[in-house]
Amino acid sequence: MNKLKNLILLALIGILFSTNSNAQSFTKGQQAINLGVGIGGGLGLPVGLSYEKAVTDRIGVGGYLAFSTKKDSFGGFGGWRYTHILAAAKGSYHFKVKSEKFDPYAGVLLGYNIASVKWTGDGEQPWSASAGGLMLGVHAGARYWFSDRIGVFGELGYGAGILNVGVAFKL
Repeated sequence: MNKLKNLILLALIGILFSTNSNAQSFTKGQQAINLGVGIGGGLGLPVGLSYEKAVTDRIGVGGYLAFSTKKDSFGGFGGWRYTHILAAAKGSYHFKVKSEKFDPYAGVLLGYNIASVKWTGDGEQPWSASAGGLMLGVHAGARYWFSDRIGVFGELGYGAGILNVGVAFKL
């Protein structure tokens, strides 16, 4: 919960200290790619890639793809390897702020989660399961652009991690 409070505080600071009253960071036709890692969620170190295109000055649509793997040891006998692949359509509403650099947003994603478990030891494989299913999630985040093309992003919500952070690129 503290992370969400920090994100909201960051958004408010960005709005309050914006200087250009006609500038905005998100405009129709803009395209962006986010490449990041997930923190939290217990899925190892997830890596995610998302694409977004602005269909209006407020609404962006695109996709999200993430991969994570984690290995748990079972004494000296072997272990299990957990793998998660997330693929989703993503939609975001971008809030109007008086800044060319700060871009806060919130949205939803709908997709599919593939989870598998494999035994990586010697001998007969103990019981393990794999699963998959539809996922529906929400997110809140922001981008900060250091230049016309390169920035950073942070997102809280459903994804490969509870908090996803990384680099953003405008196309």
